[in-house]
Amino acid sequence: MKKKILVIIPAVALMLAPLGMGTSITHAASKGSQTQKIETKAETRPTLKKGSRSSYVRDLQQSLKDVKYNVGVDGIFGTQTQNVVREFQMDHNLSSDGIVGPRTWAALDENKVERKQFTEKDAIALGKKKLGNNIVFSGDGRLLKDGKGKSYYKYKAANKDWMEQGGTGTIGWFHIYKDGRVVEQ
Repeated sequence: MKKKILVIIPAVALMLAPLGMGTSITHAASKGSQTQKIETKAETRPTLKKGSRSSYVRDLQQSLKDVKYNVGVDGIFGTQTQNVVREFQMDHNLSSDGIVGPRTWAALDENKVERKQFTEKDAIALGKKKLGNNIVFSGDGRLLKDGKGKSYYKYKAANKDWMEQGGTGTIGWFHIYKDGRVVEQ
């Protein structure tokens, strides 16, 4: 009888245990009427900080590189990676502590999806629609977040004619939003 109970108790415990550990963070990003969910299981990726070394660090570095941050991909969370993480966190209105926890992982995932829905090409097309086709845009290609959580690209706008006449052609710096707003900074 004791042997049966010893076998049954772990089996029952496994059946009653939740399949995942922790909770998941879900964000919704929409494109038109289509809604796409970004689900980040924070428990599947560890918190990373300076001194960490692992394949997760390599994944982090590649994710940062994918969203246009200049970082080497070597699996070692050193000073350069910490500084780039802080920069990403500031650009996305997160606590810029240089530690990659659930919120930073989620922001990276969300940024990747948003970049697919609102590309640099889309932003430049909106900028040309607003400022004219004779404008050249340049920027670092990062998709940033303002204080209200709205995504935008930051571009320097220059007039082609002014550049051909030997000047810089600079008109100004603009934030170009997905909703079509072009805001001079």
